[in-house]
Amino acid sequence: MTETDLSRRDFHRLTGAALGGMVAKTAAVTAAQNAQEGTKRFRLEALTDFVDDALKTTVTREHIRSMMRTLCKMGVRRVSWAYYADGRGGFLVPAGLDQRWRHLADTYHGLGNPLRVAAEAAHESGMELFAYYKPYETGPAVALPDGSPEARAFGRVRQRGAWLTWFDPFVVENPHLRIRHKPDDTITDRSNEKICALRLVKSDDAPTRITAEHLQIWSSKFNYRYRPLDVKFSFREEVISSPREVRDINGTLLTKKNAPVRTLTLSSFELTDPYVLVTTDFAGEPADFANAGTDLLVALGSNGREIPGVFFSGARIYMADRINFRKWGLLFDCGYGRQKAYLDASNASGHQGCVAFCRGRNEYLPGALCETEPDVRRFWLSCIAEMLDAGVDGVDFRVENHGTHTEYPEEYGFNDVVLAESRRRGKTDLHTISKVHGDAYTEFLQAAKRLIAARGKQMRVNLNIDWFRPDPPPNRRLAYPANIEFDWRRWVDEGLMDEGILRMFHLPLSTIFGGDPVAKEMIDRCRKKGIPLTVNRYIGPSSADEFDRVRRDSRFSAFIIYETASYLQLQPDGGCRISNNIAAEISRRMARAK
Repeated sequence: MTETDLSRRDFHRLTGAALGGMVAKTAAVTAAQNAQEGTKRFRLEALTDFVDDALKTTVTREHIRSMMRTLCKMGVRRVSWAYYADGRGGFLVPAGLDQRWRHLADTYHGLGNPLRVAAEAAHESGMELFAYYKPYETGPAVALPDGSPEARAFGRVRQRGAWLTWFDPFVVENPHLRIRHKPDDTITDRSNEKICALRLVKSDDAPTRITAEHLQIWSSKFNYRYRPLDVKFSFREEVISSPREVRDINGTLLTKKNAPVRTLTLSSFELTDPYVLVTTDFAGEPADFANAGTDLLVALGSNGREIPGVFFSGARIYMADRINFRKWGLLFDCGYGRQKAYLDASNASGHQGCVAFCRGRNEYLPGALCETEPDVRRFWLSCIAEMLDAGVDGVDFRVENHGTHTEYPEEYGFNDVVLAESRRRGKTDLHTISKVHGDAYTEFLQAAKRLIAARGKQMRVNLNIDWFRPDPPPNRRLAYPANIEFDWRRWVDEGLMDEGILRMFHLPLSTIFGGDPVAKEMIDRCRKKGIPLTVNRYIGPSSADEFDRVRRDSRFSAFIIYETASYLQLQPDGGCRISNNIAAEISRRMARAK
């Protein structure tokens, strides 16, 4: 992709040197005006992650008009609308997979450009509409097992054990621009490497009820409809010192390094099938053989060394109702595999009480593009130009996404362009690599700011309190690219945002009111720069009280109810109604506050 993908007018505005001073001046004036306005009137907002609405029903123009009228009556004055290649026909969708995906495909086909339709409808109801842009959200990790009929029909990009299907068309055309694994032998072709032993590892050395007679080995050539192997194996039970520390997805310590752990080793065979699964014949009673899902099994080659690979141990996200090793297939490296799993639980469900292995790591993250690639930044800017052409009043930016899911995030971010720039800077250590990534993302935001300001529109950035901190919660690792320093302080200090959003997923709302140093610094820095702050919350049992608390705090200018699919119901006749009592209560409290 080249600069010609932007309109000529936008490109000259984007790169013109004379524009810099004008944009800085405009941004300063806008920030001051926003700060003044924020003290005058508190704003209620809504966020529509539109694909969630469209997966429920085929959405029409009248639905969107009704949605906007309903939101307006609730007291909402700004809507953030998530962008999914709206001006290019939307993401590539597995339309025939089930009715939900058919709804989504038909919605985009019927609306043409949902973002444009939403902007027009919001303006008709007297509200603003911002595009909600997640640059790394160009391919959520929706995977179809390798040998399934669904993969043959709808698979688009290869992954270990599966074909990925739901993508921005740009990624399908340029899969090499995704965030890449470090260049080591774990991503080489290991399909011919024989598995000569399977070691099952418990998180401690306590006795287990599992004996050789309880164990079963299943396999598949295509990760589809596994079959039990009629293979005899030697069995050895022993207690060894753990070679590494093991923590689960929440960071809970399960095993200290060198602590004693009980192992069961199956050997005296040569397994050649690409997908191997171990389970037991237990149907009940309390299970006792547990570990983090990625540490429950070790596959060993003929030389006795561990074969690197990816695992399934029960964790599911997309296609959760289909995951079944007997009837369908499994999902490897989905990002949740570090959850604690029990090998000897009942396997009647087809996804519990088992652990499966596939040789080798994935060469790329599922769908997230690498910001250091010049073609990626140009593509991202073309998306922003497309949003502006749709008539939006501004653009929200968020790095949190669903395209970076993996159990091994620390192994990604090593594209050739990153390594080359790190060598130019004198080192290829993780600190330098993180700075290279972070600088590239900031350069993208700088260019985006110039483009948005040139159109006279607003730019707002999510300050992810969960992640932009020295001690981020481990269970959020899957939602962010690793080995990157998101320099949010620089974004604030350089005036790259007209407004900011305080977003929390893992941490409680009290984080912004208590003594949390990261939240306090974010708030103080933005207030010093005259940057209004909006608080984003998922709707939940305490949302109405949270809204009141935020509204009464003069540091905050707005509250986003996240997301409309959770509290609005689209009707068959094209209407829309509030379907959540908590959202209705927030609306009533907003009306009383006026």
